[in-house]
Amino acid sequence: MRLAAVPAAKLAGKNPLVVLLVPEGRDPGLPSFKLAKRAGALIRSKAWAAKAGKSLTLHAESADGPRCLVLVGLGEAKSVDAEALRRAGVEASKAASKHEAKKLVVGVSEKLSMDADGLAALGEGLVLADYRYQLKKPDSVPPASVEVASSVRSASAVLKRAQAVAEGSNLARDLGDLPGNVCDPTHLKRTAQKLSRTGKLRFKAYDKATLKRMGYGGILAVNQGSVTPPWLLEMEYKPANPKRTICVVGKGLTFDSGGISIKPAGNMEEMRYDMCGAAATLGLMQAIAATKPKDVRVIGLVGTTENMPDGGSYRPGDVVTTGSGITVEVINTDAEGRVVLADVLHHAKRFKPDLIVDMATLTGAVVVALGHEAAGLFCPDDKVAAQLHEAGERSGEKVWRLPTYKAYDEAVKSSWADIRNSAGRAAGSCTAAAFLARFTEGFKHAHIDIAGAAWEMKSRGGLAPGGTGFGVRLLHDFIQSWR
Repeated sequence: MRLAAVPAAKLAGKNPLVVLLVPEGRDPGLPSFKLAKRAGALIRSKAWAAKAGKSLTLHAESADGPRCLVLVGLGEAKSVDAEALRRAGVEASKAASKHEAKKLVVGVSEKLSMDADGLAALGEGLVLADYRYQLKKPDSVPPASVEVASSVRSASAVLKRAQAVAEGSNLARDLGDLPGNVCDPTHLKRTAQKLSRTGKLRFKAYDKATLKRMGYGGILAVNQGSVTPPWLLEMEYKPANPKRTICVVGKGLTFDSGGISIKPAGNMEEMRYDMCGAAATLGLMQAIAATKPKDVRVIGLVGTTENMPDGGSYRPGDVVTTGSGITVEVINTDAEGRVVLADVLHHAKRFKPDLIVDMATLTGAVVVALGHEAAGLFCPDDKVAAQLHEAGERSGEKVWRLPTYKAYDEAVKSSWADIRNSAGRAAGSCTAAAFLARFTEGFKHAHIDIAGAAWEMKSRGGLAPGGTGFGVRLLHDFIQSWR
């Protein structure tokens, strides 16, 4: 899909399909072409109301102006925010698919004052709806091009950025949706390598032999039961004069059986989504390569492996020595993500970043606490936490701050090693965060537990069930506004 900005006059042209986003009210502020006048008459007669999520389709009786007009309701004007416009963008794209339109023109009621943030959200929604899962024949085809009528200053640049961010989200969604026999660690490595080449990012991949030489015993321990080799992936975007550096770390368990502490069979197929932190990191780096922030150096790091049961698998009771030298007692082999991240977070410190942010589908406990509505944020730095929360509100990828009490540090202490990888069910997300924090000591760190937000088996926001791409929009917004 190609997004472009056009003047409002384009709405009245001979277009195959026009979608207008309108708020409730007797005077919805529609343009003056024939189909729009008919729609306005229906609204004034109360035959149709522009309630949120409702639509109205009208077809032309002549070749004068648009052939088809779809009105998408936004609800009360005062409640129309960026999230409403993002959802409306999804609905507009779906309308084009329904009518098999290769080209779509989108306009917004004159009664709404859409700023750059609103235009960006609308553009994101249009592109997010463009995603189609690649291993199944799609039941519809998205429009090839979308023109958005806007008076926003630098509208073309705003839409270009929105397209890049949404395409990064779609990459993350696609990687998450792919099954483990297709998207294995080597597939993630090839994807990272390809996007780095296209986006002119520095790329480096550490193979199993190199990880052994580096002493990265955490990721190697989790990998012991798998015949598929692990990788540590490194992507770097560096502007001419960076003022600060952020390392973004993603957990990449392309399939998690639980290992020796094997999971129940029910819904185990969903464990292909245990690499959504890695997927979001790759999607973010693709977006960063396209939008090119001027003063932030961004390093994307992914630790990827499978967690499988085998005669060579690591066991409960094992003591693992990580790359930092910190020893870990394995209580539960299904608490493997944090063991992998231990090495990747340690690796991040070599870049001397101003901030390390990790994204991981880490705990079921965070799903119990927050459902699929938000990710859990663990960050002892008030300023960073506040900025991540603000970025979540703007991007629609919300985070909720959870505590990082010292008591959780005590909970992960071990009698047989420096720390243990599980402290039991109580405050499971908090103790997992305390575990990770041991490997970023001396650096600012934010841990985002995306276990509930990364995927959902029902439609959300009008999008297809499955991977959500959570984290791409959130961290791209944060990086652009980081202060």
